[in-house]
Amino acid sequence: MRLMLGATTNDLHSQVAALRDLGALPSDTDIDAVIRDLGLDQPTIDPTSLNGEELVAEVQRIVKALLAYGAKLPKELMLYVKNMVFLDGAISRLAPDLDIIAELTTISMTFMQRHGARLSQELGVDVSTIEVDMGSLKQGLGVDASTESMTYRQLQERRDLIQKRMRDHLVK
Repeated sequence: MRLMLGATTNDLHSQVAALRDLGALPSDTDIDAVIRDLGLDQPTIDPTSLNGEELVAEVQRIVKALLAYGAKLPKELMLYVKNMVFLDGAISRLAPDLDIIAELTTISMTFMQRHGARLSQELGVDVSTIEVDMGSLKQGLGVDASTESMTYRQLQERRDLIQKRMRDHLVK
């Protein structure tokens, strides 16, 4: 829950700390150093603006940094990722024109309204101070904060372009 709360409030420190607490990083990991070393505190890079060589280099840089920290994928996080992959497939088949940003904003707001007291109790946060901010989601999609909407179909077009560029670079 802490990971998702950090994502919906654009709290990068909380997101990385939640990953650490889930076992993805060693317990003594310096969260600020991870953020700095991965470049998470820098402006978002639009992966569609990179050529294949740049994409491969960026992925290699991130993987190398994560491995240096001793990153791993614990069972709980793997199950979360598995559910996200399932949801991704369902949206692609059933609702390709769904505005992902708007839908996740609505879900986040509804979740806060319905389950705010429980979040407050279990996570020790004051729900009245929480503001939904889809900045982290937008960064994850590789777009800047000014992007107001993105359908699943548009996201898939971006993914296809990125995959093509990486594939073309690796085949050379």
